[in-house]
Amino acid sequence: MTTACLVVLTISLVLYLSATLLLQGHFLFRKSHWSAWGRNALTLGVGVHVMGLILHTAFSGLSPTTNLIFLLSLFIIAFLIAGLLLEGRAGARYLSLLLAPLAFLVLLYPMLMPVRFDDAESMLVRFPWLGVHLVVTLIGHVGFALAFGAAVIYLVQTRLLKKGRLNRYLPALDSSSHVTLFATGIGFSFFTLGLAMGIIWLFGAPGEYLGARDVKIWMALPTWLTYAGYLYLRGIRHQQSSRLTWLVIAGFVLAVVNLLGVRHDFESPTASILSLVSQAVSPS
Repeated sequence: MTTACLVVLTISLVLYLSATLLLQGHFLFRKSHWSAWGRNALTLGVGVHVMGLILHTAFSGLSPTTNLIFLLSLFIIAFLIAGLLLEGRAGARYLSLLLAPLAFLVLLYPMLMPVRFDDAESMLVRFPWLGVHLVVTLIGHVGFALAFGAAVIYLVQTRLLKKGRLNRYLPALDSSSHVTLFATGIGFSFFTLGLAMGIIWLFGAPGEYLGARDVKIWMALPTWLTYAGYLYLRGIRHQQSSRLTWLVIAGFVLAVVNLLGVRHDFESPTASILSLVSQAVSPS
């Protein structure tokens, strides 16, 4: 990343932290004007964040997908924009209370531990289809992240309801349930499309870049099956319960582990699954 880009991203990081503190302060201390300030800081942070990515693309001369900060930044921006729209139009109150700290932590990690994908630039130049697959899959993860937040709110409100009270600062059960289903459906659609594009690239690209035993490919299947099961039970069978909501949380955990914790093995496509798993979990 260029120096100008890092400076702008640092400003964005500070704005996300400020939004987190202001929104948390509003929730804890009932300071009404802090909520508006927090949302303004969050919105401004998104704008500054976009500016940082533009600077990186303009001055670095590198492909955007060769840097983890850029990839996670795209995820954060799409996540925040979708969350703020849901908060304003779907009645999901105080969703920004969860959005701000998540955005801060997700951006903080790669800035403290920068990672560069050494082979990504040349591969994406040769196979543009792979870049489209990457973007579409990340949009799917945005939907999963929003569904995860709504599912957590639903479980919290359900537990409070059993005690005879509800938190008036969080979305109602109906709203959180609707957002969970809607966001899961959108995320699942994009994730399925991205997964299909990845499989097409895997078997259609010339050369032995990835083998059929690649762990990251197989790890995507449990995620897909978990969300497919939830959508079948919730959307087709019209079931609704706290246990069913846990499927959304489990699916998101699987998706995050596969996205950030498991890497493709481009050097040894014929390695066994057990050896790849041992490499993924063993300390470096």
